[in-house]
Amino acid sequence: MGYAIIGDVHSDSVKLESALEYAQEHELKVILLGDLFDSRCDFSDSIGVYNLLKNSNAIILQSNHQDKLIRYLQGNNVVLNNGLDITVDEFKNAGISNKELLDWLISFPYGVAFRDKHEVEHRCAHAYFTSRIDVPDYADCYLVKQDQINRNIKNLMIYGPTSCENRGERICWWENPRHKNYVLVSGHYHKIYVSSHSIVIDGGCGGPETDNCLCLYDVDRKLLKKFK
Repeated sequence: MGYAIIGDVHSDSVKLESALEYAQEHELKVILLGDLFDSRCDFSDSIGVYNLLKNSNAIILQSNHQDKLIRYLQGNNVVLNNGLDITVDEFKNAGISNKELLDWLISFPYGVAFRDKHEVEHRCAHAYFTSRIDVPDYADCYLVKQDQINRNIKNLMIYGPTSCENRGERICWWENPRHKNYVLVSGHYHKIYVSSHSIVIDGGCGGPETDNCLCLYDVDRKLLKKFK
C-alpha cells in the first residue's frame, strides 16, 4: 500500500478535497500532518474539512492548533486568536456539539511510522518525531498514541524543538539531520523542503499569502503535489 502525506490544511476544504481525490485516484493511504482548522485568510470552511474527514480512514495527527482547540473544548481558558475564534464559531453555528468534536479530536495519534515500497522507513509528526520514541517492530504501520508518551514528548511532536540559547527560537532540524536510517516528515513550519532524509510540507494553506498551497507528498513516487 502506498501513502500520501498531506500538510497543514487550515480550514481550506476546497484544496483538501482535491488532495483527497488525488489519493483516492492513486489508491493511496492518507496521512494528514495536522492543523486541520484555524484559517488565517478570508476563506474558511472548517465544517467542510470536518465532513470530508470525519468518517474517512485517514490517519490524522495531533498538532499545535488542534491541541489548543482541544484545551478550549475541555473548558480551559485559552485565547481565541489566530483563526481559532473563526473555527469555534463555525462549529457552533453548524450545531456540532463540543463533545462530538472533542471525542473525534482526542482520538488522533501523535505520530506514525511506516515503510515505503523500498522498505525505507518514514516517521511522521506535525512538527518533529523525536528519537526519544522507541519504535518497535511493526507490520503495516506504527501509531504513537497519547497514552504512550509524556507531555514533554507531546510538545516536541506538535511544536518542534526550540533553542535554549535563543529563548524558544525554532530549530530547523531538517537542515542538519542527525537521523540516518529513516526519513523524518513534518508540516508546521510554513516551509516546503524535500531531501533524502527530511521532508517538510507546509505550503501556507489557509494563510494570507497569495501563493499559498496545500502540499501532498506521494511517497512511493517521490512526487510533491501542490494544490492551489
